[in-house]
Amino acid sequence: MKIPGYKIVLQFDTKTIVGYKSADMDMTQDFAEATTGESTDLFKEYVPLFKGAKFSVAGLYDPTAGSNSTADDVITLLIAGTKFTAKYGNTEVGSKYYSADAYVADVKISGAHDDLSSYTIDVQVTGVVTPGTVEA
Repeated sequence: MKIPGYKIVLQFDTKTIVGYKSADMDMTQDFAEATTGESTDLFKEYVPLFKGAKFSVAGLYDPTAGSNSTADDVITLLIAGTKFTAKYGNTEVGSKYYSADAYVADVKISGAHDDLSSYTIDVQVTGVVTPGTVEA
């Protein structure tokens, strides 16, 4: 099953930010080199170490949110240094998502004179990323 990009969202606690046009998840893993004189044919060997993740969302800036969140609400989280639960994925029942504690790392709101204003938000995950399935 293929999922259209517009169905992937980044939620801040239980609210989805309004005006989103794209969302990204970037998971990484660091490695330590473990090559020794006994390594087969002197090929480098590695051992996995630390894992990390970042979530991002970008879209059109809209200061009115209704029951959702705005980029301005996210700025409030950044200023206060508030930890929150970030959820990245599809919100339809039965779909997979990824959840983790996170902090807002970066918020950018911009607007050219001849275009609509937009935002970009980067979220730094802290701790374990947990997969889940959307329930009814």
